[in-house]
Amino acid sequence: MARSSFIVPTISAAQENKKELRNVFEQYGRKEGGETRLYHDNLKNAFEYLGALMPGYKAASALRYIDSDKSGYIRGDELQALVEYAYSSGYR
Repeated sequence: MARSSFIVPTISAAQENKKELRNVFEQYGRKEGGETRLYHDNLKNAFEYLGALMPGYKAASALRYIDSDKSGYIRGDELQALVEYAYSSGYR
């Protein structure tokens, strides 16, 4: 009987993946008022880069769930929530 092996990422691997996701989002975001802001078009482009099958839908979904102050963009602490959202959705 063959044993299957599973590779379980270490915490440092997960942290590195999240750091890379954050860098992607910051790269696609707009710099305004000394902060990175991600509007729908920025999110769509970032999710397209990450390989989303429907990046426009993923961007709209991210805004709906993460834009807590309903400003129309993601910024500040919301950026970390976006990273967690993308990571939990399987983007690496």
